[in-house]
Amino acid sequence: MLNREEVLKIAKLARLTLTEEEIGFYQKQLTRVLGHIQDLNQVPTGTTAFVQHIPSDAEPFRKDDAEPFPSPLDLMKNAPSVENNSFLLPTIVEHS
Repeated sequence: MLNREEVLKIAKLARLTLTEEEIGFYQKQLTRVLGHIQDLNQVPTGTTAFVQHIPSDAEPFRKDDAEPFPSPLDLMKNAPSVENNSFLLPTIVEHS
């Protein structure tokens, strides 16, 4: 089972503040998720190809071409913060 410190570390990485009740809840839930992953790791897949076949009704890939956006100013209207016609994003990595 994950310990309290591990849950708090995960919460900090996710920028979450947890109550004592939530810490206990997530200890159990995250431990269950990790248990399911351990179960999946037991499945023998060493000699199995990743894709066995491609369905006959599968959509073909389209050509991935870069195209200019029709109206960059309209795109910027959706941004919470803009500076010099660029998206302004908050710092997400803290330097220690």
